[in-house]
Amino acid sequence: MGRRRQAVRVQSSGPRFVGRCIAALRPLRRPFLIWVLPTLACVSICALGLSWTRYRVATTSKYKIVAPRLGLPEPKPAWWEKDFENQINKSVVFADGLSIFDPTILERVAEAYRRCPWVKEVVSVEKRFPNQICARIRPRWPAAAVAYPVSPGFAFYLVDEEGVQLPKVYGKWPPPGLKVPRILGVGASRPARPGSTWEEPSVADAIKVVRMLESSDIIRKSIHITAVDVTNYGGRIDRSRSEIVVLADNNCSIDWGRAPGTDQPGEL
Repeated sequence: MGRRRQAVRVQSSGPRFVGRCIAALRPLRRPFLIWVLPTLACVSICALGLSWTRYRVATTSKYKIVAPRLGLPEPKPAWWEKDFENQINKSVVFADGLSIFDPTILERVAEAYRRCPWVKEVVSVEKRFPNQICARIRPRWPAAAVAYPVSPGFAFYLVDEEGVQLPKVYGKWPPPGLKVPRILGVGASRPARPGSTWEEPSVADAIKVVRMLESSDIIRKSIHITAVDVTNYGGRIDRSRSEIVVLADNNCSIDWGRAPGTDQPGEL
């Protein structure tokens, strides 16, 4: 009797288990789930495939960037050195080998150019597939050379029309082919860091005087300005004398007076 009861109990539990399985699978027979589950599976597979494809394309050597190299068109100024171009191009050398699909690459290249002291303005930066970055810039041109006293003699620091120091210092003046005036008597102010404005205000005012004189065709053709002396700038030596003196060829000397734009009497 004990064995028969056990057999009956096993036979009665079988249909219950099967019934539970059928009841669990019954929702899958609904039309909604029949369409949704395959769709989700297809979307997941496509997303994984797209990610893999993008990774493969982005890491292909065909789409590795060749860092842009800029150069002045011919004919180049006589004073222009190859090293100046190398300094500009060195600022974006980090882009060499990066993917053309990098979404931040254009802004990073533009910002790197802006930090270069030789670059005044970044006109454009654009991608050219498969692996080129093309850029257009406006370089800074020297407008004067600040004569800073050193031992012995002077060091001549190039500055542009805004008084921004360029990364070039000469031990002798003038260098071949460069005809910009010197700025003399700047006082004890130390040279600025390349790419920053010279702190001494007399430098900016001396450049204003030069630009004002050179804006006149008659003056530009008549004389060649060789230097601007700001030793007495602000009347720091003698208030009765001219603060700015313009020096030109043939020992010509022009007492300019005060700096352009000043509201004090004595400005020419």
